[in-house]
Amino acid sequence: MNRFIRYWNQNKNKIIITILIVVFIIILIQTINYILGQIQNEPQPSNSDIEDTSRPSESVMTGERLPEETTDNNIEIISQFVEFCNNREYENAYNLLSQDCKEELFATLDIFITDYCNNIFTTNITYNLELWDYTDNTYTYRIVYFENNILATGNVNSSNNIEDYITIIVTDEEKLNIKNFIEKENINKSQTTDAQEITITVNDRYIYNNYEKYEITIRNNTDKTILISDGINSNDICLVDVNEAEYNSMMNEVPLTSMEVAPEEEKTIYIRFYKMYNLYREIDEISFKNIILDKESYEQNADDVQKIDMSIDI
Repeated sequence: MNRFIRYWNQNKNKIIITILIVVFIIILIQTINYILGQIQNEPQPSNSDIEDTSRPSESVMTGERLPEETTDNNIEIISQFVEFCNNREYENAYNLLSQDCKEELFATLDIFITDYCNNIFTTNITYNLELWDYTDNTYTYRIVYFENNILATGNVNSSNNIEDYITIIVTDEEKLNIKNFIEKENINKSQTTDAQEITITVNDRYIYNNYEKYEITIRNNTDKTILISDGINSNDICLVDVNEAEYNSMMNEVPLTSMEVAPEEEKTIYIRFYKMYNLYREIDEISFKNIILDKESYEQNADDVQKIDMSIDI
């Protein structure tokens, strides 16, 4: 007994520390086991809660879901398009494009092959889809093209991946718009100034994922050369949505000579605007804030020249 007491007195601190360490380890093990048990007992998502990325039916923008039959039809035509491109059946793939898409981007089969197929389908391609947004007859999907070896590597962040937006247009039959082109809309709205100097007609709108392009015809009824804008400010020509938000034009793309309209001349121009695709930011009008009625006088004295503005409801 004396020997034990002597040992305790000589090693008391070590013994206490050892006991505390053992108790701590036991408590730690019990805590970890408890946490793991809780995780295992958590309800797992059912198959109905998991979005199938090969057959997406829920809109990223709204959360609304498509009927299963509509999803099946949409996925079938997209799958067919990719399969045709993978198999180098380019004419069959080209025939799936809408007439608007062909006229806007791919006037010939050769252009389609050169500008699209040869840039994406350099090898067999797989893809991932998201349903972006839809109306009654327009379904837009975000599609990411992967090299086929993505299935083996799992590297979905490869720099070789290519993103596009592919839209299904349903009229008499289903057709595709690709290369971020969503759709073309006929506007055909005109406005003439009170003094009858100028008539501006908005003909068509071309909607892309990240911008909109407008075909606009200007008729100059005066005996002076006019300027639709002097090209200095990008908000001289802008879109205005229903909430009065403005979207500036890409004025730097338009040569100043395109803004000039000679006396009694009618000219058609194309202007792009910074507007992302969004069905819920509806455009209400296009505004021209800096129309110069006499180009020659403006060049002589920019501060003393007659200017007007116009807006066309669209």
